[in-house]
Amino acid sequence: MKLDLRNSDCLEFLKSIEDDSIDLIVVDPPYYKIVGEKWDNQWVSEEEYLAWCHTWTSECFRVLKPGRCFYVFGTTKTNTFIKYKLKVLDKIPEFYYQNWIIWHYEYGGKPRHKFARKHEDCLMYSKGEKFVFNADDVRIPYVNRKNPQNKPGGKIPTDVWFGNKAMSGEDRVIHPTQKPLKILRRIIKASSNEGDTVLDCFSGSGATAFATLELKRNFTGCELSREYYENSKKRLDQLNN
Repeated sequence: MKLDLRNSDCLEFLKSIEDDSIDLIVVDPPYYKIVGEKWDNQWVSEEEYLAWCHTWTSECFRVLKPGRCFYVFGTTKTNTFIKYKLKVLDKIPEFYYQNWIIWHYEYGGKPRHKFARKHEDCLMYSKGEKFVFNADDVRIPYVNRKNPQNKPGGKIPTDVWFGNKAMSGEDRVIHPTQKPLKILRRIIKASSNEGDTVLDCFSGSGATAFATLELKRNFTGCELSREYYENSKKRLDQLNN
């Protein structure tokens, strides 16, 4: 499988890719003033951030093949991600909203004065109304396994996914918004086939690249931070050992 990971700005990278050439896009962009890192606080205003999101999202739509999917992670700790959906994603012609996936976890402390926020969000869009979805590759066991109406191989998961945050083992943390391989594997299996090309232009920890190569797909992507780029390259070297 091919790995093309560059230490580059996302827009510079995306503009180098041909139209309709990518089979699946999975991205986890900066959230805007959620994480206490410079890369999440570089915009003067939310409007400026959303304008930037419109630019790179439009480029993602351009390079994505018709009938293929775009997944983007975010958070509803503020309203910014909702505005991104309404003002950016929903304004792109031929981009069809398919799912709002909730990733639920139990990790971390819990407040005593309100319900604990223990989830992150992932929006799924398709380029065109019809799209690739490999249901049989992501089936999970039924709760009632003796039901005669059960289908062989299990059921298709709902849009609420359970799994703890990345911490150790194969998910050793090297980035503050790192996603578990378990979550990424499900997305990649559902929305791509072996030999396809998966893109992530905010590569971060390299988790998407790791899961992509592991599942016999090709990966192309970029990471602006030299530190995260180098760390993720080391992580990806594990696949060759």
